[in-house]
Amino acid sequence: MTTLIVAEKPSVARDLGRVLGATQRGPGCLEGNGLRITWCIGHMVELVQPADYNPDWKRWQFETLPMLPETFKTQPRKGVKDHWKDLKQALTDKNISTVVNACDAGREGELIFRYVYEATKCKAPIQRLWISSMTDEAIQKGWANLKEGAAYEALADAARCRSEADWIVGLNATRAMTCLARKGGGDQLLSVGRVQTPTLAMIVDRDKAIADFVPEDFWQVDAQFTLKDTPETDPITWSGRWFRPKSSKSASSNDAKNADKAERLSSAATAQAIADAARDQTGTLASLHQRIKKEPPPLLYDLTSLQQRANQRYGLSAKETLDIAQALYERHKVLTYPRTDARHLTPDQVPGLHDVLAGLSDVPPYKPFVEEIQAQELRISKRMVNAEEVGDHHAILPTGRSPLSANLNPNEKRVFDLVARRLLAALSPEAIFALTDCVVEVPPNLDPEAGGAVLPEDIPTPLSFRSKGRICKQIGWQAVDPPGKKRKDKALPLLVEGSETSTLDATSKKGQTQPPKHHNDATILRGMETAGAKLDDPELKRAMRSAGLGTPATRAAILQTLLDRRFVNRKGKELHATDRGTALIAAIPVDELKSAQLTGRWEARLSGIAEGTESRQDFMNAVGDSIREMVAAIQAAEPPPPERKAQSNSPELGKCPLCAKPVREEQRVYDCDTGRACSFVIFKSLAKRNVSKRMVKTLLAGEQTDTLKGFKSKKGKDFSAALRLDDEGKVKFVFQDRKPPPPTTAPAEAPSPVGDPCPTCQQGQIIAGRAAFGCSRWREGCGYRLAF
Repeated sequence: MTTLIVAEKPSVARDLGRVLGATQRGPGCLEGNGLRITWCIGHMVELVQPADYNPDWKRWQFETLPMLPETFKTQPRKGVKDHWKDLKQALTDKNISTVVNACDAGREGELIFRYVYEATKCKAPIQRLWISSMTDEAIQKGWANLKEGAAYEALADAARCRSEADWIVGLNATRAMTCLARKGGGDQLLSVGRVQTPTLAMIVDRDKAIADFVPEDFWQVDAQFTLKDTPETDPITWSGRWFRPKSSKSASSNDAKNADKAERLSSAATAQAIADAARDQTGTLASLHQRIKKEPPPLLYDLTSLQQRANQRYGLSAKETLDIAQALYERHKVLTYPRTDARHLTPDQVPGLHDVLAGLSDVPPYKPFVEEIQAQELRISKRMVNAEEVGDHHAILPTGRSPLSANLNPNEKRVFDLVARRLLAALSPEAIFALTDCVVEVPPNLDPEAGGAVLPEDIPTPLSFRSKGRICKQIGWQAVDPPGKKRKDKALPLLVEGSETSTLDATSKKGQTQPPKHHNDATILRGMETAGAKLDDPELKRAMRSAGLGTPATRAAILQTLLDRRFVNRKGKELHATDRGTALIAAIPVDELKSAQLTGRWEARLSGIAEGTESRQDFMNAVGDSIREMVAAIQAAEPPPPERKAQSNSPELGKCPLCAKPVREEQRVYDCDTGRACSFVIFKSLAKRNVSKRMVKTLLAGEQTDTLKGFKSKKGKDFSAALRLDDEGKVKFVFQDRKPPPPTTAPAEAPSPVGDPCPTCQQGQIIAGRAAFGCSRWREGCGYRLAF
């Protein structure tokens, strides 16, 4: 009998096979040492579409809503047909005694495995491999401590509930909103989702706050002071800013939160009067406070905080950082599992930190910091090690493998450097600063004959001026991992409370309030992570304290979905809601769909399901009741204004082959005047090559272009091809010495697969044969084939 291991990705399967002794290649698997290892390619199985439950559900009409399947069905995902056969054969083999779930340790990894296990009707008992690092040591340790699959049944139930509930809300709300738009004469698809819509609402709300912002002028008064008895040859001087003391009737507070308000004046005349009244006056150093401030090392990174920092520091998008971190984990094995929401470690990981430090000591920039840390006992505190703050996975760490041998590209080096420096910072001493606050009180000159001023009644006297100093006494962790906004030291002279002062000069200066900044990847990720903080319900706040909108692993994909669906666009680093996104949020009548409230309720109950204290059936019944109310509210709402295509001034290039309307050049595409109601479009960039207006004219005339050079496959390989339009108005490649492919061949946005990795064996590359694409490893038994 054989033990079957199911990994989430081919690369993970190869690592498991190498460590566990299963290296002999078979059809869609690795074998050896009494083991057989197969793999998924991410989500191999998905929930079926509505029409597969009920033919009536194919129609997008209010009469068919809500769609609530009694039992959910699954099907293999498109594009994985060949490997699905191998995977199914492996799971139904009668010689399999045990199936080990080696998918990523977490709710999503559990779902990937359970859907495959159930879809293949596998009956073998389940064991669980739960690891957070792909190093050889972590794999060996996890294999020696396999868990029974039954221990994760509750987690699997929570994963199924989340998947099915997202199907119910997403498909029903999207169809309801689209039907509502049609009632108003529109033809736009209004996509709604439990996570994507509240995220879009945050961007829309920020844009609205910026648009509605009305700047206000304010004035501040700065003064230069010296000690009254200071020698002219070596004067002691410093500056201070006027502020309204806390005890003043017009000031609500004088703490740091309201410091700006306490220093601002709404009148230029008042500011000038204060400056005139303070100038050349004798004052008193009324208070002098000195204290030591200790800044503890920062928390380790989880995925979201790493994405935020990479965006702030290097401008990397959330998706780019996730992809890089995943490569550092899977391919290079220099980081631990990145899709984590924990920023702490567990106590059992502390002994392994010595090996991690040893791996970093080979890197010259890290070496002095590592030596300083190793020279004494490791500084371990609850800010770093706290088992109660760790869920499925601990914080992201280097694995101990030296990055110098990993051949990292520049961005991979940058992301690794962030993680490595954060660990070194967490093990370094605290930063210590000496802070000084002093207040000078100046009796105002109110004598008009002596050049004095007339102060308004609400300005308290004597006039108060505040000065702040900050000196670094011990740089500590900030030497290895400087904070994003590094503050410069500002020293105050040696002063004595009660000393007399002279005001050398006083001036007023004008300022203006600034609007909030547009969201970027870093701020929207932070907003998604802390979305529950704005909820009024304490229970929902607690449920979302460690969850937020989406998960660390899905937030980048959610943001990308908003960009792909043109609800949001990028302007530099900034994220701006489009007119389509703004209109969608304005049209949704159910506030629950636009806030974190729905996710908060779900997370509270999903956590209960995973812990065995909540019923799966009760949760799904509640989701059904909720969507019925949502659909009814949407149906009764006012339709949004139809989305109209703006008329272009570009010249006509030809007639649309589908609707016969003029085709013109737009910013990114060539499309017809009909707009979204017609599916015709030609992208201006195809397989990394620009599509010219001349080429479009040729295609619209029903002709085939000449063979064109300069196309690039996804692997970066050059290829040449002619272009033509098929019967559906789609752009098709026509390769030399081949018959024109049928209309079902690659669409415009999917260039030739030549050079891409084989989806079946993941080892070879796609090559072109006489009648089909195939795998370069066909001599070695790979049977992948895709007909022209």
